[in-house]
Amino acid sequence: MILLLSGASETARNLVVDKILDRHKDWRHLALEDLREDEVWEDEDDVTLEDVFGTMIACDCAKDVQKEGCHIVITSPSVYLISTVKDAFEDIIITVHMGKSEEPEDFTHVLDPKKTSLNETYAFLEKLIQQ
Repeated sequence: MILLLSGASETARNLVVDKILDRHKDWRHLALEDLREDEVWEDEDDVTLEDVFGTMIACDCAKDVQKEGCHIVITSPSVYLISTVKDAFEDIIITVHMGKSEEPEDFTHVLDPKKTSLNETYAFLEKLIQQ
């Protein structure tokens, strides 16, 4: 299974991912936010060819880990990299956006962080993992 989380803050995404990794030893985390050290992706113009290429390479590495029998949770600070991630995998990716989305059709699920606590978000993701 491949689960892609976007939106919210890096801290919120990491807290949810930490809970998943603590409970599921066969899961690995690919943090696309680590592709950039200082800058953030605020709009589509901030995403460079280097970012897209780096994402493609990171996804290739995730495929190797997946071949070893692990599931992957990918976190992305930018909704503009999601199509690159989707294109990199032949498998179905479950995409969850934590926050408002201008284009909710890009995501399998959209959670409103104003109405959904960290524990509720984790419980929701846990149900997806168990399916």
